[in-house]
Amino acid sequence: MRLLFALLLGLSPTVHAEIYKFVDERGNVTYTNIPRPGAKPAVVIPDAKGAAATTSGGKKIKASAAASPASFPKVDTGTQRKRDDMRRQLLLEELASEQRNLTAAKTAYAHGSRQPGADFTRLTESVHLHEKNIEMLNKELSHIK
Repeated sequence: MRLLFALLLGLSPTVHAEIYKFVDERGNVTYTNIPRPGAKPAVVIPDAKGAAATTSGGKKIKASAAASPASFPKVDTGTQRKRDDMRRQLLLEELASEQRNLTAAKTAYAHGSRQPGADFTRLTESVHLHEKNIEMLNKELSHIK
């Protein structure tokens, strides 16, 4: 369930937001999305469509051309491929589990239709939940290179 939550969180739409860095008189650094007097834009988080990023000097640069910070960890191609393979395997296992859960939910719905007093709303929601989870997992799998 945690993996599914993480996947759904990762699929949430990205937001274009400017981050401001503010240093007070004591030298305390505060990062915020609300501009303050004396605060300078520190980073712009580009949206998923590759919008332009802004340097601290206000110069616009294309998001794909923005260099990673020097402290940003670098990963060689082989390591990244292994990580992608592991991620793909986890997603495939989760997909298989969701497909089993969908089959069980459909079976419960079918049996519920023959029983008086069955909670059709709950049964229907369960089927829709598993269908949506499968859709999201397939979408996530399609993004792995």
